[in-house]
Amino acid sequence: MNKVFADYLDYLSAVRNASPRTIDSYRRDFVLIESCGLSDPLCVDSAALRACVSQLAGQGYEASTLNRILAAIRGFYRYALRFSLRADNPAVSIHNMKVKQTLPRFMFDREAASFCELPEKLSQHVAENVPGIKSLWTERDVALLSVLYSTGCRVSELANMLLTDIDRTVKSALVKGKGNKERRVFFSAVARSAVLAYLPYRKNLLDKHQDSAHPVQTLFVSLRGNPLSIRGIQFIISHYAMASGTGKQLSPHSLRHSFATTLMTRGADIRIVQALLGHSNISTTQRYTHVTQESLKRLYHQAHPHG
Repeated sequence: MNKVFADYLDYLSAVRNASPRTIDSYRRDFVLIESCGLSDPLCVDSAALRACVSQLAGQGYEASTLNRILAAIRGFYRYALRFSLRADNPAVSIHNMKVKQTLPRFMFDREAASFCELPEKLSQHVAENVPGIKSLWTERDVALLSVLYSTGCRVSELANMLLTDIDRTVKSALVKGKGNKERRVFFSAVARSAVLAYLPYRKNLLDKHQDSAHPVQTLFVSLRGNPLSIRGIQFIISHYAMASGTGKQLSPHSLRHSFATTLMTRGADIRIVQALLGHSNISTTQRYTHVTQESLKRLYHQAHPHG
């Protein structure tokens, strides 16, 4: 990678407090840019950047990916201007690609509540010798699904949630979102009960597996006693999505969408939803008003005799 790109990534990490995931994403984007022949970003013009985007589009990259790459390169040239590496910004005239708007996958409140109970139901099926997909770790998974749905956390925020982030009453927690911005999220009564039920099992497991000199601090752990990774959480969600038999392809973000949709359908103020989700821009939150309208319209046509 070109040194000026590497220096910019160091700047994002050290000065702008960008997350490791953001840094990795930008690094991949810059590698793609260099693969188009832009080996020296300080010596290119707008035409060369447009040709790069066109080349990547021809290779099959989606508009959303191209827009992310453009965001990375715009940020780089703002940095280059600020530190007098260039006298102009060749990316300023390049507009984003048009992205087809799709509704996020989500569940209505009853469906989401039933999904959160699924690990326990599967555990009962095993006890009754009912064939089917088994629960992975009943107590942990009920707590994990319930916390995701009741807080609206991003999967990275959940993976990084520490025991010390949770208040003494186990009714809320502090999480660090994008840009290391802190916000408080809240546990429902169901989520609180599930976490309290899970903690003794967590302790027993860690007493057997962990090194006492380096205790695991994260709330959610794997069966081997390690902090539960983002991929681990994604695997757990997909496991129970398959077990649900609904055919829905669910992800941790689906529970975040479900959280927001539940609040919006129950009349929560959009500014409150924005704060709870940790959105810096309210336009990101406004998509849920569209989700709510479209979903209610679909339900009306399905259920009403004159629909």
